[in-house]
Amino acid sequence: MHKITITKPFRRWLFGGLGFHNSEATMTPIMSEDFYNQRVLKTFREISPTFSRVYGGFADWTQEAMDRFADYYDQTFRNAGTLIYMVPGRMPMPTEDFDYEDYYERTARKLHYLIKVRGCTKIRYFCVTNELSVGNSYAWLAKRLDMFKDLQLGLYRAFQRYGLDVGLVASDSSGENFFPHIQWAIENMDEITEDYCAHLYLHKLQPGDPELYDYCLGHFSELTNQARKVQKRFILGEYGLNPAIRSSEGAPMYKDISYAADNPENDGIHAIAIAEMALSVINSGTFAGVFWTLFDYPDPFIREDGDTPEEKARYDVARFSGHGLHIRYNKHGLIRWCDDEKDYSSRAALYTMGYLAKFFRKGSRVLESHWDDEKLRAAAVTNGDGSVSVCIISWHGEAQEVELSLEHKTDKPMRRYDYSADNIPYNPFCDLQPASGTVACDGSVKLTLAPRSVTFLTTDYVDRTPSGIKKVTRKGNVLSWEACPDPEHCYYRVFAGEKQIASTVAQSLQVSDPNLRYRVISVDKYGNAGNET
Repeated sequence: MHKITITKPFRRWLFGGLGFHNSEATMTPIMSEDFYNQRVLKTFREISPTFSRVYGGFADWTQEAMDRFADYYDQTFRNAGTLIYMVPGRMPMPTEDFDYEDYYERTARKLHYLIKVRGCTKIRYFCVTNELSVGNSYAWLAKRLDMFKDLQLGLYRAFQRYGLDVGLVASDSSGENFFPHIQWAIENMDEITEDYCAHLYLHKLQPGDPELYDYCLGHFSELTNQARKVQKRFILGEYGLNPAIRSSEGAPMYKDISYAADNPENDGIHAIAIAEMALSVINSGTFAGVFWTLFDYPDPFIREDGDTPEEKARYDVARFSGHGLHIRYNKHGLIRWCDDEKDYSSRAALYTMGYLAKFFRKGSRVLESHWDDEKLRAAAVTNGDGSVSVCIISWHGEAQEVELSLEHKTDKPMRRYDYSADNIPYNPFCDLQPASGTVACDGSVKLTLAPRSVTFLTTDYVDRTPSGIKKVTRKGNVLSWEACPDPEHCYYRVFAGEKQIASTVAQSLQVSDPNLRYRVISVDKYGNAGNET
């Protein structure tokens, strides 16, 4: 029998959480109401990631676009207490007549409005540009690091003038070839840098590669130690797993394609591999990790201004969604976004990364994990309330018997949530998989792990029954109901007869069959489902 041991070290570091790059915050104008309520808001609230990276802070951000972002913030980040790392997709090319001081001033003024006026106080980190890119040139500043320093210094001074408690990170570059930028920044711009940040996408190492975990752990540990020497933190600002590098000939707009999107037959093992990367983030001492992305981008479209609301909405989205959707092709999300085919279904990674973000959150403390088998992985954290969460990965092709020893005492049974690449818990409404039961853990417990699996154990829950939903009525084809008064309410599940037909945060739904009996139940933030009243 294999053994996994979770111990409580003398020195423990606060963890900032696992989360996602959230492009939805700037894309709301082009979403249908159903997609927004039944996928975007519902999924965010169910997972409630406590760390996110978003594109924003554009010097030319319009008032209307900023208010839309703030409205989205109110519906998502605010209730989750999500710490936000904000970065413009790319800053403008600094041509000969570029007015640097005006650029700093406008950027700071926009952030001042969001933070001081609209109350988006969790915007905590900022970098002048994504992956050192400028204009249409990727990583343009990578060969001009002194200019990068000057740009950050200009922002630092502007933020001080506006009284903004927003820390600058460096260097937000991507790939191990650029990791030396962290040491350069430490030596040259530490005085104006709050924390350090880099990205990592794996191409050569694919799901199931026995070197993947140690490769990531080694890199992240080294970068974390570099930052700690100057009493700073390291943030993994983006990470993901791409297909093996190949020629892009015949593949126009071949950009951010995940391994799962390119190899749908291996969707199940991709979900384990990116969870494996997440465990290396936790165990390395990295402050926070951001997976690219929670949702796909919609398919690229022509960037053009116009007279209709739809044209203007698309134009704003293209300007303020990173690189512009007229060139960006991103199929890296946990949930698909395909308007043409009305495909908003989940990828397998939702059922691993969803619970990692939910249970490994901001303010937790990392325990120390050990295992005696090269095909096992584990990570664990505790929270301020004494609850504990454990994640175990098994790459074995057969079921395994494992003894888990947990030094941290638990005061109640641990809920268990299971994922197996051989039995992916896809849900048509993108609901996370329910608990498979509970296990008592008085210091140790014996577990059976499914083949190629991710297992979550947690005491971070409350056994309760959410409030019933009152006054469910139908007028024509519209079903509506009263808002759930339960303070722990998360979203609604809607049933026609015994069949679920939707999960939504809205209080109404279009229905088709007047002869069916409809009912609505509340699901709370712990995943408990309410009773019908």
